[in-house]
This record gives sequence, structure tokens and C-alpha cells, in this order.
Amino acid sequence: MLSSILIIQILPNIVFRTITIEARTVSSEHTYRPDVKHFESELDRSTGYWSPSTSSIDWCERNYVVTQYIAEFWNFLSSLVFCLLSGILFFQALYYRIENRFLLLCLSYMFVGLGSAFFHGTLTYLGQMADELSMIYSMIIWWFILFRMDKFNKIRNKMYRLDLGIVFAIFYGILWTYMHSLKTFIVIFQIHFGLMVFGAMLKSIFIYRQTQHRTRYIMCLITIYVTLLVPALTSWILDQELCERMNTAGGFNPQLHAWWHVFCAIDSHVGLVCTEAMRLL
Repeated sequence: MLSSILIIQILPNIVFRTITIEARTVSSEHTYRPDVKHFESELDRSTGYWSPSTSSIDWCERNYVVTQYIAEFWNFLSSLVFCLLSGILFFQALYYRIENRFLLLCLSYMFVGLGSAFFHGTLTYLGQMADELSMIYSMIIWWFILFRMDKFNKIRNKMYRLDLGIVFAIFYGILWTYMHSLKTFIVIFQIHFGLMVFGAMLKSIFIYRQTQHRTRYIMCLITIYVTLLVPALTSWILDQELCERMNTAGGFNPQLHAWWHVFCAIDSHVGLVCTEAMRLL
């Protein structure tokens, strides 16, 4: 019960207050941040409702093209796919009485979608923190589930019983929140998140190799889960490398970062379904 209160009430309040204070500081100090990372020779200075931009990164999609109220329209719209798929899984998990930790992971994916939509819709520092921190929080929960796949027999459906795993997860989340709010480490964040994703993928494969999990259905899910990372990463990389060419006069921008969102949302959905299936065996 104590750890449940920490996760649901106290921790989000601490995180929100810390980030909000930092966001106000950044907004008051910068019109356009001089350290912003962008993928063209000149920063896109198009203005809209949420201007000026205070995030430390500006993606390839041109700002405020579709509407003045959404900075990156297609990136914003594609972020909501996370909310749609995680919402479906959440209600399915409720219906089939899946363990609470999977419900928590579904909710975390929903917050990833909302955070990403907030970030791409506004290009603000607060939106960037909502996006990047929710990604790390969801991976912390997933890692916790993967390492406790076969150790919940005695405390089934009691996700929030205080133990060392939960204490470490909360501590790690608070530590990363504090460090990342001091300085938005773009490259360090990307490497950190990438290692967490690939580590979780390898752990899932290792769990699958256990005898009781080797079914054709789970093998199919694992294959899709791993394979989807290829088009996801390809879209993410090409969006950055070909940005200037795609945005030149007469060029066509296929909005590859938006496709990155779609592929990642489907991949997360498949990975969670696969993990639930292995847990039920």
C-alpha cells in the first residue's frame, strides 16, 4: 500500500513540480534556445500559438504548417496511436483480469503517447520532459515485469507490495528525472533509452527460450516484436539524415518520424501481448 501511494501520488507530484519550475526558468531565459538540435542548415522559425519553442530538439517536420495550434501536426497525431493501442490493451486486461502490473504498463504507454503528443504539439521544454521521462518510466516498469516474470506466485495480483525491486525502480526513476531535468541530454537520453529497449528485447527472447514458453503463437509474437524494430529505426534515422533534402522546394516529406511513432506503438503493443501470454503459461 505504501509503495502504491509513492508511485501513484507522491512521485508524480515531485516530478511535475521539478519540471514545471525548470520549464519556467527556460522559458524566461530563451526565445529560441541556442543549443537546440535540428536537422537542417537553418532552424525552422515558423511561429504559432505555442511559440517560442523552448525544447532542445526540433524534428524534421515543418512547424505550424497544418494549424497554428499544433507545432508538428503529423508527429502529434501519430503519437496518439500509443494511447489508442494501450487503451485497448488496458480494457482487455481488465476484462480478462490480468495482473495489475500489466495494467500499470498499459497506463504508462498511454502516458508515453500523451507526453509525445504534448511535446510535438508544442515544442516546449515541459512537453519534451513529459515525452522523454514517460518513455523512461515505461521502460522501468517493463524491466521490472520481465525480471519478475516467474517470481509472483505468492503475491499474485499484488503489484504494489513493497520490495527491493520496486524501491530500486522508484529510486532510479527519481534519479533520472533529476539528472535529465538539469540538462536535456539528447544523445545520452537516446543511448540510454536504446539500451533499455534492446535489453528488454533480449530479455524477452531469453524468457521465450524457456521450455514452457515455446509455443507457435508466442514465437510469432516474438518474431513480429523483433522485426518491427527494423522499419522503426530506419524511419527514425532517415528522417534525420534526409531532412534537408525532403524539405527543399519541390521535395516530398513522408513524415518518417510520425511513422517511427506508429511502428513503435505497434511494437510496444505486440511486446506487451507477448509478455502477458508468456506470463499466463
